Amino acid sequence: MIPPFNTHPLVRQYNDIKKYFRKYETDLSRERIHEFREYARLIDLANMHVAFDITGSLNFGMTVDQSDVDVVLYVHCDDHGLTECTRDNCGKFRDIETQILQTLIRAYAARRHDLQIIDCVNLTLLGHELDRGNAEADIVLRFAFYRSICRSINAALLRPYHLKLQNNSQLVEDLKPHLFAVFDGLCNSSQHRLSMRKYQERLRAMDVAIPDSILTQIRNHLDDFADYDRNEEVLGRLHE
Repeated sequence: MIPPFNTHPLVRQYNDIKKYFRKYETDLSRERIHEFREYARLIDLANMHVAFDITGSLNFGMTVDQSDVDVVLYVHCDDHGLTECTRDNCGKFRDIETQILQTLIRAYAARRHDLQIIDCVNLTLLGHELDRGNAEADIVLRFAFYRSICRSINAALLRPYHLKLQNNSQLVEDLKPHLFAVFDGLCNSSQHRLSMRKYQERLRAMDVAIPDSILTQIRNHLDDFADYDRNEEVLGRLHE
Protein backbone atom coordinates (compact mmCIF):
# COMPACT_ATOMS: atom_id res chain seq x y z
CA MET A 1 0.00 0.00 0.00
CA ILE A 2 1.11 3.57 -0.61
CA PRO A 3 2.67 5.08 2.55
CA PRO A 4 0.58 8.04 3.81
CA PHE A 5 3.53 10.44 3.67
CA ASN A 6 5.32 8.88 0.69
CA THR A 7 5.79 12.22 -1.11
CA HIS A 8 7.05 14.14 1.91
CA PRO A 9 10.78 14.92 1.47
CA LEU A 10 11.69 13.95 5.03
CA VAL A 11 10.05 10.55 4.63
CA ARG A 12 11.57 10.06 1.17
CA GLN A 13 15.03 10.83 2.54
CA TYR A 14 14.60 8.37 5.42
CA ASN A 15 13.27 5.64 3.15
CA ASP A 16 16.04 6.15 0.59
CA ILE A 17 18.62 5.59 3.33
CA LYS A 18 16.74 2.54 4.59
CA LYS A 19 16.43 1.13 1.06
CA TYR A 20 20.21 1.35 0.62
CA PHE A 21 20.90 -0.59 3.81
CA ARG A 22 18.30 -3.20 2.93
CA LYS A 23 20.22 -4.05 -0.24
CA TYR A 24 22.67 -5.74 2.16
CA GLU A 25 20.06 -7.32 4.44
CA THR A 26 21.54 -9.87 6.82
CA ASP A 27 20.39 -13.48 6.87
CA LEU A 28 19.37 -12.99 10.50
CA SER A 29 17.09 -10.09 9.51
CA ARG A 30 15.27 -12.31 7.01
CA GLU A 31 15.07 -15.07 9.62
CA ARG A 32 13.48 -12.80 12.23
CA ILE A 33 10.98 -11.32 9.80
CA HIS A 34 9.90 -14.88 8.98
CA GLU A 35 9.60 -15.68 12.70
CA PHE A 36 7.41 -12.64 13.42
CA ARG A 37 5.12 -13.53 10.54
CA GLU A 38 4.72 -16.93 12.15
CA TYR A 39 4.06 -15.35 15.58
CA ALA A 40 1.31 -13.18 14.09
CA ARG A 41 -0.22 -16.25 12.43
CA LEU A 42 -0.18 -18.25 15.67
CA ILE A 43 -1.64 -15.39 17.70
CA ASP A 44 -4.36 -15.03 15.06
CA LEU A 45 -5.24 -18.71 15.53
CA ALA A 46 -5.79 -17.91 19.21
CA ASN A 47 -8.34 -15.28 18.11
CA MET A 48 -6.17 -12.38 19.32
CA HIS A 49 -5.56 -10.52 16.08
CA VAL A 50 -2.37 -8.45 16.05
CA ALA A 51 -0.10 -6.70 13.60
CA PHE A 52 3.37 -5.25 13.99
CA ASP A 53 5.36 -2.43 12.50
CA ILE A 54 9.05 -3.24 12.72
CA THR A 55 11.46 -0.45 13.63
CA GLY A 56 15.17 -0.28 14.46
CA SER A 57 17.83 -2.55 13.00
CA LEU A 58 15.32 -5.08 11.64
CA ASN A 59 13.58 -2.32 9.69
CA PHE A 60 16.93 -1.48 8.08
CA GLY A 61 17.84 -5.14 7.50
CA MET A 62 20.89 -4.75 9.75
CA THR A 63 20.04 -7.22 12.52
CA VAL A 64 22.93 -9.12 14.11
CA ASP A 65 23.06 -11.63 16.97
CA GLN A 66 23.04 -9.03 19.74
CA SER A 67 20.23 -6.94 18.22
CA ASP A 68 16.92 -6.48 20.00
CA VAL A 69 13.72 -6.53 17.98
CA ASP A 70 11.80 -3.25 18.28
CA VAL A 71 8.14 -3.27 17.28
CA VAL A 72 4.95 -1.26 17.33
CA LEU A 73 2.08 -3.51 18.42
CA TYR A 74 -1.40 -3.09 16.91
CA VAL A 75 -4.32 -4.63 18.77
CA HIS A 76 -8.09 -4.20 19.11
CA CYS A 77 -8.87 -3.27 22.70
CA ASP A 78 -12.32 -2.39 24.01
CA ASP A 79 -11.57 -3.19 27.65
CA HIS A 80 -11.06 0.41 28.74
CA GLY A 81 -13.06 2.43 26.24
CA LEU A 82 -11.67 4.83 23.68
CA THR A 83 -8.30 5.35 25.33
CA GLU A 84 -4.69 4.54 24.54
CA CYS A 85 -3.34 1.09 25.37
CA THR A 86 -0.45 1.17 27.84
CA ARG A 87 1.18 -1.48 29.99
CA ASP A 88 -0.49 0.07 33.02
CA ASN A 89 -4.08 0.09 31.77
CA CYS A 90 -4.26 -2.70 29.19
CA GLY A 91 -4.24 -6.34 30.21
CA LYS A 92 -4.28 -7.44 26.56
CA PHE A 93 -1.07 -5.48 25.90
CA ARG A 94 0.62 -7.11 28.91
CA ASP A 95 -0.61 -10.59 28.00
CA ILE A 96 0.62 -10.35 24.41
CA GLU A 97 3.97 -8.93 25.47
CA THR A 98 4.88 -11.06 28.47
CA GLN A 99 2.97 -14.30 28.01
CA ILE A 100 2.39 -14.82 24.31
CA LEU A 101 5.29 -13.17 22.47
CA GLN A 102 7.94 -14.07 25.02
CA THR A 103 6.69 -17.67 25.01
CA LEU A 104 6.73 -17.81 21.21
CA ILE A 105 10.25 -16.36 21.06
CA ARG A 106 11.51 -18.96 23.53
CA ALA A 107 9.78 -21.76 21.62
CA TYR A 108 10.41 -20.81 18.00
CA ALA A 109 13.22 -18.26 17.63
CA ALA A 110 16.28 -19.87 16.06
CA ARG A 111 18.37 -17.46 18.13
CA ARG A 112 17.14 -15.85 21.33
CA HIS A 113 16.75 -12.08 21.41
CA ASP A 114 15.16 -9.37 23.50
CA LEU A 115 11.89 -7.77 22.43
CA GLN A 116 11.00 -4.11 22.88
CA ILE A 117 7.42 -2.98 22.23
CA ILE A 118 8.02 0.73 21.70
CA ASP A 119 4.35 1.63 21.23
CA CYS A 120 0.92 0.00 21.28
CA VAL A 121 -1.80 1.30 18.98
CA ASN A 122 -5.37 0.57 19.98
CA LEU A 123 -7.11 -0.01 16.66
CA THR A 124 -10.51 0.69 18.22
CA LEU A 125 -9.39 4.19 19.21
CA LEU A 126 -7.56 4.69 15.91
CA GLY A 127 -10.69 3.83 13.92
CA HIS A 128 -12.74 6.27 15.99
CA GLU A 129 -10.31 9.15 15.42
CA LEU A 130 -9.97 8.38 11.70
CA ASP A 131 -13.76 8.49 11.37
CA ARG A 132 -13.66 11.92 13.00
CA GLY A 133 -10.85 13.05 10.69
CA ASN A 134 -9.04 14.30 13.77
CA ALA A 135 -5.60 15.63 12.79
CA GLU A 136 -4.97 16.61 16.42
CA ALA A 137 -5.19 13.01 17.64
CA ASP A 138 -1.70 11.78 18.48
CA ILE A 139 -2.66 8.20 17.62
CA VAL A 140 -3.49 9.20 14.03
CA LEU A 141 -0.14 10.94 13.53
CA ARG A 142 1.75 8.00 15.02
CA PHE A 143 -0.08 5.55 12.77
CA ALA A 144 0.59 7.62 9.66
CA PHE A 145 4.26 7.98 10.60
CA TYR A 146 4.79 4.28 11.33
CA ARG A 147 2.99 3.27 8.14
CA SER A 148 5.27 5.59 6.17
CA ILE A 149 8.65 4.35 7.42
CA CYS A 150 8.27 0.91 9.03
CA ARG A 151 8.20 -2.71 7.92
CA SER A 152 4.82 -4.34 8.42
CA ILE A 153 3.87 -7.78 9.71
CA ASN A 154 0.25 -8.84 9.05
CA ALA A 155 -0.53 -5.69 7.07
CA ALA A 156 -3.97 -7.10 6.19
CA LEU A 157 -5.19 -6.20 9.68
CA LEU A 158 -4.09 -2.58 9.15
CA ARG A 159 -5.41 -2.24 5.62
CA PRO A 160 -8.88 -0.80 6.48
CA TYR A 161 -7.30 1.90 8.66
CA HIS A 162 -4.60 2.63 6.11
CA LEU A 163 -7.22 3.03 3.36
CA LYS A 164 -9.39 5.23 5.56
CA LEU A 165 -6.42 7.54 6.13
CA GLN A 166 -5.26 7.39 2.52
CA ASN A 167 -8.72 8.28 1.23
CA ASN A 168 -8.90 11.38 3.44
CA SER A 169 -6.39 13.59 1.62
CA GLN A 170 -7.24 16.63 3.73
CA LEU A 171 -6.44 14.73 6.93
CA VAL A 172 -3.07 13.64 5.50
CA GLU A 173 -2.28 17.25 4.55
CA ASP A 174 -3.27 18.48 8.01
CA LEU A 175 -0.91 15.93 9.59
CA LYS A 176 2.14 16.79 7.49
CA PRO A 177 3.25 19.92 9.41
CA HIS A 178 3.63 17.77 12.54
CA LEU A 179 6.28 15.62 10.84
CA PHE A 180 9.00 18.15 11.60
CA ALA A 181 8.47 17.68 15.32
CA VAL A 182 8.44 13.89 14.91
CA PHE A 183 11.69 13.83 12.93
CA ASP A 184 13.23 16.35 15.31
CA GLY A 185 12.60 13.97 18.20
CA LEU A 186 13.90 11.00 16.22
CA CYS A 187 17.03 12.63 14.83
CA ASN A 188 18.03 14.24 18.11
CA SER A 189 17.72 10.92 19.92
CA SER A 190 21.13 9.61 20.97
CA GLN A 191 19.83 6.07 20.40
CA HIS A 192 18.92 6.78 16.77
CA ARG A 193 22.26 8.43 16.10
CA LEU A 194 24.09 5.49 17.65
CA SER A 195 22.03 3.07 15.58
CA MET A 196 22.87 4.86 12.34
CA ARG A 197 26.58 4.60 13.20
CA LYS A 198 26.17 0.89 13.98
CA TYR A 199 24.48 0.20 10.65
CA GLN A 200 27.36 1.88 8.82
CA GLU A 201 29.89 -0.14 10.81
CA ARG A 202 28.07 -3.37 9.95
CA LEU A 203 28.26 -2.60 6.25
CA ARG A 204 31.95 -1.81 6.50
CA ALA A 205 32.44 -5.13 8.30
CA MET A 206 30.92 -6.73 5.17
CA ASP A 207 33.52 -4.85 3.08
CA VAL A 208 30.83 -2.61 1.63
CA ALA A 209 32.09 0.85 0.68
CA ILE A 210 29.24 3.24 1.44
CA PRO A 211 28.97 5.86 -1.33
CA ASP A 212 29.48 9.52 -0.48
CA SER A 213 25.94 10.24 -1.66
CA ILE A 214 24.50 7.94 1.02
CA LEU A 215 26.83 9.30 3.71
CA THR A 216 25.69 12.81 2.81
CA GLN A 217 22.04 11.77 3.04
CA ILE A 218 22.67 10.26 6.48
CA ARG A 219 24.42 13.43 7.69
CA ASN A 220 21.58 15.58 6.36
CA HIS A 221 19.01 13.28 7.94
CA LEU A 222 20.66 13.57 11.35
CA ASP A 223 21.75 17.21 11.26
CA ASP A 224 18.85 19.07 9.65
CA PHE A 225 16.80 18.94 12.84
CA ALA A 226 18.92 20.71 15.40
CA ASP A 227 16.22 23.37 15.01
CA TYR A 228 13.16 22.15 13.15
CA ASP A 229 11.74 25.68 13.09
CA ARG A 230 13.92 26.04 9.97
CA ASN A 231 11.21 24.12 8.09
CA GLU A 232 11.40 26.01 4.83
CA GLU A 233 15.19 25.99 4.70
CA VAL A 234 15.33 22.25 5.32
CA LEU A 235 12.61 21.51 2.78
CA GLY A 236 14.38 23.66 0.21
CA ARG A 237 17.56 21.62 0.53
CA LEU A 238 15.69 18.33 0.38
CA HIS A 239 13.96 19.38 -2.84
CA GLU A 240 17.26 20.37 -4.51
